[in-house]
Amino acid sequence: MSKNCFIWTRVSTKYQEDNGGSLDNQNQVCLQYASLHSFVVKGEYGGTHESAKTPGALIKEMISAVKKDKSISYILVSEVDRFSRNAAQALSIIDELGKYGVAILSVKQGIDSSTPIGKMMLGVLLCTAEWDNTNRVDKFLSGRRHCMSSGVWCSRAPLGYDKSGKSINTVYTINEKGELLRKAFHWKLQGITNKEIVQRLKDRGLEFSKQTLHKILTNPFYAGKIKNHLIGDEIVDGKHPALITYTQFLRVQEILSGRTGRYKHKKENPKFPLRHHVLCSKDFTPFTAYTNKKKNIDYYKCNLKGCGQNTSAKILHSKYRELLEGYNVISEIQDLFRRVVMAQMGVLESESDKDRIILKKRLTEIETDIKNIQIRHAVGKIDDEEYNVAISELSQDRAKLKENLEKLGSKLSNLPNRVADVIALCSHLGTLWAAGNLEICRRVQNLVFPDGILWDKSKNEYLTVKENSVFSICRKISESYKKRKETAFCDAVPLCG
Repeated sequence: MSKNCFIWTRVSTKYQEDNGGSLDNQNQVCLQYASLHSFVVKGEYGGTHESAKTPGALIKEMISAVKKDKSISYILVSEVDRFSRNAAQALSIIDELGKYGVAILSVKQGIDSSTPIGKMMLGVLLCTAEWDNTNRVDKFLSGRRHCMSSGVWCSRAPLGYDKSGKSINTVYTINEKGELLRKAFHWKLQGITNKEIVQRLKDRGLEFSKQTLHKILTNPFYAGKIKNHLIGDEIVDGKHPALITYTQFLRVQEILSGRTGRYKHKKENPKFPLRHHVLCSKDFTPFTAYTNKKKNIDYYKCNLKGCGQNTSAKILHSKYRELLEGYNVISEIQDLFRRVVMAQMGVLESESDKDRIILKKRLTEIETDIKNIQIRHAVGKIDDEEYNVAISELSQDRAKLKENLEKLGSKLSNLPNRVADVIALCSHLGTLWAAGNLEICRRVQNLVFPDGILWDKSKNEYLTVKENSVFSICRKISESYKKRKETAFCDAVPLCG
């Protein structure tokens, strides 16, 4: 007598599928058993990556089919653990199927849930499978936790990185997309909006949403750190190469949100150009700013709990201008500075060449897309509406790219005049910063101190984190020159006495 049945197959992960647990293999085992024992297969259910813990859409679909087809008496599975690895969930489903006169039959183990002894054996094997699954997960999580706490990110490679090796031997390298993301972080430090950064990246062939950009800008992995729920709230130093320094990353967080990493649109106050730029010397937290309305005094403040260091904006601004004036290029060393700037311009030109290559490549791709759209429209593969929308978008992208290429080309043209402008600017840094608007102030700040600057309230002075190498050289030469002049003057003038 023939018996009607369904076949159920399941793998919960791609790893299982690739390592001997394929759906096709399970299906063939069940079909061979059905043929040898006079079963009529009326349907095949299941599929790749069906969870072992919770009933998914596929098993619900099979149960629904059982309810509709009253002739079904068995569900064939290759092995018990292919039905489920959650004992309580599986026994609940088996009981539900039993109400419709349907039993589970494990063909490899010969266990039939329609008999009392078969149901008992099924329960034992399901509990064993659940224990095995839990033990395996514990070992897996323990291994991942060890990797994370050791500074090795053992999950999927973040955008911008290539991954090789496994587990503790995993190695990451920065790829072309990573170099573009490095630019994105630096653009953010310069005050560029997320919308503009997304457009600049799109122009260079890397396209994603503002939401994705925000996730990238708030991910400490890009600053060489690892944070994961497996290691709690701890942030550990990663062994992978960083796109930016951790200090720069903290400044980006402050720009985005005031230290939380959640994006808030804040109107920038021109009274506080040093906001986000100056960091607390105790804990490296970027300063926020506020106005004491009762005293009508502006302050900068470290908001880290337990610190609360604050200083009047008047003092910080005065000290900052004084500090910048120490980097002014004095007339006596302008010829030397001109040579240094020319060399630096050569480095910038090299970077611009790389940018130009990326933009030209992207422009070529868009030109090709436009030609392909025109051909498809000409042969009738797309209608007028689709064609007009596509051409309009591509034409806008092409125009934007050409505009950026023109800007890039003009930046380094007429080099002598541009060097002269730089020298004029750098001869009056303090005055330029004090008289400039918010944009000019930030450009000067980021030019001289690209990683920000520390304020030590106990000493009432700034501590430099990193100086622009060009200004650092010029400051040292200027100081040396001034000391020689003072020494020569003292030697020439007799002391009174």
